[in-house]
Amino acid sequence: MNKKMLLTNKELHQIVERIVEQVEGDYYKISPEEYRQLMELGSYHGKAITKMKRFGGKPLWITGDLNLDSTPTDSLGNIGYVEGNLNISRTKVSTIGDTKVKGYVSDYGSPRERIREKKERDDKLAQLEVLRDNNEWALEQGDETGEKAHALFQWLENNGEIEPLSDEDKEKLVILRQKLEDLNKEYDETEDEDKVVELLNDIDNTQEEIDELEENNVDVYMMYPQQRYSHYGLQQFEVLIDGFKDQEYTVGTEEEMDDAALKYAESYIDDIGVDGFNESFIEDYLDVDAIVNMAEEDYEYQIRDYPEGYFSDDDFELTEEQERRIEELESQIADLEQEQNELDTDREDYDELYEDFQNHIDALQEELDNIEVDTEPTEDMIDNKVAEYVRDVRRDPLEYLKNLGLPIKEYIDEDELAKGLVASDGWGIMNSYDGQYDSQEVNGVTYYIMRTN
Repeated sequence: MNKKMLLTNKELHQIVERIVEQVEGDYYKISPEEYRQLMELGSYHGKAITKMKRFGGKPLWITGDLNLDSTPTDSLGNIGYVEGNLNISRTKVSTIGDTKVKGYVSDYGSPRERIREKKERDDKLAQLEVLRDNNEWALEQGDETGEKAHALFQWLENNGEIEPLSDEDKEKLVILRQKLEDLNKEYDETEDEDKVVELLNDIDNTQEEIDELEENNVDVYMMYPQQRYSHYGLQQFEVLIDGFKDQEYTVGTEEEMDDAALKYAESYIDDIGVDGFNESFIEDYLDVDAIVNMAEEDYEYQIRDYPEGYFSDDDFELTEEQERRIEELESQIADLEQEQNELDTDREDYDELYEDFQNHIDALQEELDNIEVDTEPTEDMIDNKVAEYVRDVRRDPLEYLKNLGLPIKEYIDEDELAKGLVASDGWGIMNSYDGQYDSQEVNGVTYYIMRTN
């Protein structure tokens, strides 16, 4: 239990002396630590502290984050501005009044949180009341959001999480409310003391019956569709029924679930990167085109720079022009040899003619012997050889990466990986609450429902 502390004049003087009046505007500037010390000495009554005569009624300017978490503070008093964040969690503060806060206000577990949440809930219920009055979610209207709200409501009912009133109980509730109104009226008008006790008992019993029925007086217009937020594109609902605080659900068609799961997978991969996956899983999602393009450039360079490593003698052939010239030379040599053999040995110039033929034959044979295959690969040969190796890479890109010792995770097709993640884990991957989902049919359409928190 917190003990009350009384300030002595000396203590108060020492603390107040450290407070410096702010030059801009009618504020007193004070540090969070000094304010906390004042609050502690003043038993955490903010109004009492900030009404000290020394401040002259001027609001205080807190120069940084003010943390009052878990203190018995019941009021901030006359604080005009907090130059940072304000934490009043687990205090008794119900309102911060006109206090302006530069940062954010944390009020978890405080009366202010309960008041704020009740107002927010009442505002949402008021919005839904307009829909109810206009009957906008009647199933015959065919409103998509309405159908999804019905799907969620029916699913909650089928799973025993809510028990809506029967028509008979609804009629009974109307009768009881009217009865209570009549009893209160009779109580206000009676002057019979004996009757008063009887009426009070009847009022209490009737109110008790009403309260019991109203606990289950729920309908589809308590499924609040979030306007600003969605769950990866899925319609998100907040259930405004007692006992469902902070519970949110998504409802979507099969196509919407597919799209949402893919968006989740893409976001997940963006957040953790491919390093967050086992290599054995991502091997099936290599970016084959990127690997093939890299291999094509690599082989193009290597084959041109070191052709002897890729071509053997068998890969080279004579050109068509060389083939034709060989045929011409062999034919001419054969003709000359025949003519040479047919020379008349009795001719006086036989030796001279024979030598002329031989010289001519030798010259042609020398030209023939000098015709060789060109071992410089042609453009077509290089292109064909590159294509041959690239075909192998396309057939087994993983083997190519491993042979070169390249990191597999740098060559992943993230779009395909996202699709694979959905195919592997299903829609449950986007449900961090329990990984589950269920279905409910409304107006012939199957809707899928997930609780997300």
